[in-house]
Amino acid sequence: MRGQLIAVATAVVLAGLESASAEASSSVRLISLFADLPESVRADIEPDDGNCHIEERRLAYGDAFEVTQEKGMRLIIVPCGPAGAYNMPSAIYGGQGSQISRTVFPLKFSETTGDTGFNIRYDAMERRFTSFVKGRGMGDCGSYYAWRVAEPENTDFLVLEEVRIKEGCDARADGGPATWPLVWKRQ
Repeated sequence: MRGQLIAVATAVVLAGLESASAEASSSVRLISLFADLPESVRADIEPDDGNCHIEERRLAYGDAFEVTQEKGMRLIIVPCGPAGAYNMPSAIYGGQGSQISRTVFPLKFSETTGDTGFNIRYDAMERRFTSFVKGRGMGDCGSYYAWRVAEPENTDFLVLEEVRIKEGCDARADGGPATWPLVWKRQ
């Protein structure tokens, strides 16, 4: 029962309170077992020598989920490797149907990419993923990336929208990372 309550609460947070309708919640699915993942994803996270090896019990925390867009595009976020004290690494997999493979998070100025994001969240109303890399545990410094889901005809899965960085760890949250100094924004 407790696990079900956590899953429901996490799904509402991931999808956004306003989108808790049956239609909106069907686009975000929590993943709690290796068996719920496509084989290509399992090959990275299940074996001890996999690129993103994790223990299956780590899926119970609500950090693994799938976003399915209209026209069948699938994006799967899973924990990737050991978590730090306050930064949880995640990998993203994308594709259509059963054709899923590891993909990248576009980084600064869309000139570079990374195959790992940290503390990933998804807002279904905005169709937007965010990453908040904490500079330290209290979250008063670090970097914040925001991506929107690419249109189905795009060859990329995510499009970088903005980068915010707060370098000084000053014990002030200053409204959170979404309000920190803007370093780059898509025009």
